[in-house]
Amino acid sequence: MLLKEGYKIVPMIYDKVFKGVLTSKETRGYLTNLISNITGIKREDLINNLVFKNNEQQVTGVSEKKKITDMVVEIKDCVINLEMNKEYYEGLMDRNNEYISKIRESIIYEGESYSDVPKIIQINFDNFNYYSPDKRVVIKFEMRDENGLKEGVNTESYHVILPNAKEKYYNEGSKDELVRELVIMMAEKNEELEKLIQDNMELRKVGEKIVEISNDERLQGWYDEEEHQRKIRNSQMESAIKKSWNKGKADGLKEGIKEGKKEIAKNLLKEGVDIKIISSSTGLSINDINKLNK
Repeated sequence: MLLKEGYKIVPMIYDKVFKGVLTSKETRGYLTNLISNITGIKREDLINNLVFKNNEQQVTGVSEKKKITDMVVEIKDCVINLEMNKEYYEGLMDRNNEYISKIRESIIYEGESYSDVPKIIQINFDNFNYYSPDKRVVIKFEMRDENGLKEGVNTESYHVILPNAKEKYYNEGSKDELVRELVIMMAEKNEELEKLIQDNMELRKVGEKIVEISNDERLQGWYDEEEHQRKIRNSQMESAIKKSWNKGKADGLKEGIKEGKKEIAKNLLKEGVDIKIISSSTGLSINDINKLNK
């Protein structure tokens, strides 16, 4: 794997690389292993029956004209949507749930009867842990009642927590196949890729594809701009938090510690800071913060 001099590895947490790798014929084995290890679907069924729902695929770089809007595959009576969630933002989970509903509506509209509707699976690869402190790598959701009775709607949603996989691999020494398949998505250095693909032919193909896509000149320019904007957002966030914290502390001397935290939260809300970040910064519950909005 030869990365051009001065170029950087663009990891799979970026949507262009994620879709470019997973739609490649060369990495089909990785895709089938990934889906099987997450959902429990037999590899043989995936190998023999998996097809892409997208008409436009096989994009190896951003310079190509074809674009991939959705990552959807199907096997027999099952439709699978794969999503890379690089960053958390308010409303992300609702957006993903809405997309599952749209897939279902589209299938029902095209079908002849409601009994023909296949199982719909959404796999979310989260580059954050929305469910912290939960340390599971894969979290499965289904529609069930309070007694665990499953609803007839044939829908499953998986959240694959990439930071938890990285923690298990590097800090706990996990040898689990899925963990390694997930960690390669976050690899940002050529040396890291080389270690991850050792003695694994399928992961080697993934590493080669990541390097191939990263060698695209236009992608490098786009990646540099993305990183620049991310650092600006982080700097603005830190500045807003510091400003609001200092103002809140001053007010808190007069109003008491808890009231001071509320003042901090109010200031952060005005600055547009995400509620989860406000909660972790102030110690206030999300419910308390939501009340401040009223």
